[in-house]
Amino acid sequence: MNSEEGLYLKKWIWLVITIVIAASVGGYAYARHSQNEKLYSDAMDRASLQISNKRYIAAETAYTNALKRKPNDEKATRLLSQTQNFMAANDLFNQRQFAGAKNSYQSVVATKNGNETLKGRANDRLKLVKTIQSNLKRYNKLYSQALNETGEGNYAQSNSTLDKILSDTAIKQTYYKTIYNKAKQLQTKNNAALNGTAATSSSSDFESSTSNSSTQNTPNVAPSSSASLTSSEQKAADAYKGSNEYTVNPKQNEIDGQSITAAQVNTARHEISAAGIDSNAMSDQDVKNIIKGAHNNNESVGQYVKEKY
Repeated sequence: MNSEEGLYLKKWIWLVITIVIAASVGGYAYARHSQNEKLYSDAMDRASLQISNKRYIAAETAYTNALKRKPNDEKATRLLSQTQNFMAANDLFNQRQFAGAKNSYQSVVATKNGNETLKGRANDRLKLVKTIQSNLKRYNKLYSQALNETGEGNYAQSNSTLDKILSDTAIKQTYYKTIYNKAKQLQTKNNAALNGTAATSSSSDFESSTSNSSTQNTPNVAPSSSASLTSSEQKAADAYKGSNEYTVNPKQNEIDGQSITAAQVNTARHEISAAGIDSNAMSDQDVKNIIKGAHNNNESVGQYVKEKY
């Protein structure tokens, strides 16, 4: 073999080596891309399943994981936003802030190419909110009329007006708790006046007294900061061994690298209460621990607290 043939052979060998290396690198890149696509697809499917199961916090986490695989992905971003809007709407609804809830549910419905299950549930809630607001408007109008009649000394007529509220089939639903209590209190005042067991007073006096009573009897309201603790209460406070946001490492409040949000805490509190546990007795950190524990066990918050508390 002369030198020219040897040089030619070497060129062919290097060409083959180059082709093999390029194929290997390309194959690795393709395999990695395929794996990333699968992880993204799995996260999106998992989010959809969690929404079907009404596990919205888990769905939120799944969409966040999908975005880790495809940062700024339009579909995952859109569905994550829609899910968070639905969770926020539920929080407002449970707090009986119906006007705000209505706006958030409308945002869910208006999401183009959004999750259809969320849209359907938001539409159902919008119908319910419309009914609630209509009833509240009617109840408040009747209550104002009854209050004026009481102020004029027409106690029997006031009771007759109140009966239109108190006999309504919907009035005992939790959405109408405030107006129901006010109507019952006014009815009690009217009955006392009719029976001659209480001195009459103006409607403005009654409104003031019911307002004060409502404040005093509202459960789970923290006492004024100016109130002092007894020695036994102070001892109990000093002995508190629970956790709060100041006693833990911030990373303990993360799920898959994402900090647990205030919206997640609020939603979890409702789930905890629905499970029969007093969430008001828990700090935000306690709730975050429950959220993380439920996530780690692949359970809903409600399931988790029923097992652990």
